[in-house]
Amino acid sequence: MTAVSEHPAPPPVVHSGSFRRIAGLAAPLVLSNVVLLGAQVAVTGVIGRMGDAALYIRSVYAPVALLLLAVTTGLSVTVQVVVARCVGRGDERSVGANLGSAARIGVLLALLVGGVIVGLSGVLAALVEVPPEHAGTFRAFLAAMAAANVLGILGELTAAVLRGTGLGLPSALLTGCYVTLNLSIVIVFSGAGLMIVPVASALAGAVELTAGILLLGARGIRPTGRRPDVLRLLGPVGVPVGASFFLLFAVNLLLLRIVAPAGETAVAGFSIAYTVQTFVIVPAVGFGSATAVLMNQRLAAGQEAMTVLRRGTLVVAGCYACVTLAVVGFGRPLMGLLSPNRDIVEHATRFITVVGPTFGATALMIALVTVLEQIGHGPAAVALNVSYFAVMIAVGEWVVTGTDVHPLYVTMAVAALASLVTGLPIAWSLAVRKARQP
Repeated sequence: MTAVSEHPAPPPVVHSGSFRRIAGLAAPLVLSNVVLLGAQVAVTGVIGRMGDAALYIRSVYAPVALLLLAVTTGLSVTVQVVVARCVGRGDERSVGANLGSAARIGVLLALLVGGVIVGLSGVLAALVEVPPEHAGTFRAFLAAMAAANVLGILGELTAAVLRGTGLGLPSALLTGCYVTLNLSIVIVFSGAGLMIVPVASALAGAVELTAGILLLGARGIRPTGRRPDVLRLLGPVGVPVGASFFLLFAVNLLLLRIVAPAGETAVAGFSIAYTVQTFVIVPAVGFGSATAVLMNQRLAAGQEAMTVLRRGTLVVAGCYACVTLAVVGFGRPLMGLLSPNRDIVEHATRFITVVGPTFGATALMIALVTVLEQIGHGPAAVALNVSYFAVMIAVGEWVVTGTDVHPLYVTMAVAALASLVTGLPIAWSLAVRKARQP
């Protein structure tokens, strides 16, 4: 008889998470954000050449863009998770039915949110003090962008299915096709004025959708039938993702309301600089997600994840130290490229000069909050976000008087630095506690 060992077999060894592994996992997530947000910066620069009025309308529309993005991102992430689970359990046949259900939900949400935006366009215009001479153009632009968003959502859903099936490269190429075509149309036909932007978005979305359907069709995936999986996971998966963008929508809208009394040039300058800030700091979500994925793998295997947490944090800190230096060194020249109007550039430069050096601090907090969201501390992450923005906006509203918005920029910079001694220790302690619980 063979003797049975008294010692249980050791648990499987999971990769501890080297710097290379963390960076490699984060790279596609970061690159995707950089491409999409970089295109927004480029489009903003092209609109700046269309005239001050066009740039102003685009500036006051910026918060609404985040609201539309909340719907698109929340639904696409849900679809990606659903498809990945289908593939994981060997149920590839249900992928097409889930895509069909997601498409119906996407169209319904796009029409619903678009209708609300158009219906409340007058209220939005009043909140950010849009002058009467621009109110009609603002409402027309809102309606056109909301309509174009329907095609954008459907195109992004096909890319999400490709990602969920493990076809990362075709998905990236599909997204790259949308970005390139959208930007090219805006550049080539910029003489047509601001309304070329929603036209370009709709055309690029139609091409992305067509190409996505063809790519999926070649793999036997067709958006037919219905499945409840997407609707079932929309709450636990899609809503938290969309809520993050909804919070950004609310914050951006309230900040614009504070800046609005300073005039159109101040609003345009603020929006340009804020767009650049978004381009710089939002990719930190990719680093946080990569760290969280590796932490969850180790924790699921019954192993501690402190090494992953420390190394992931160091990767973010190191990358954003370099990025912050680049912002400090090249922020001023970049503002000059985004608008030919010296007054607008001056307002944008003031923002970058004051707030730019703190981008690294903000990015580090974003990465850690992302980790918390994905390792089971979602409520704490929401509380940290809401409290941070609530205090910043309340103080900003209080210190700004008349048309001088410089105190708001100082408040934003101080809030970012203060988060390193208030929010950061809380986020770090929660993450450490989880990392030490195999």
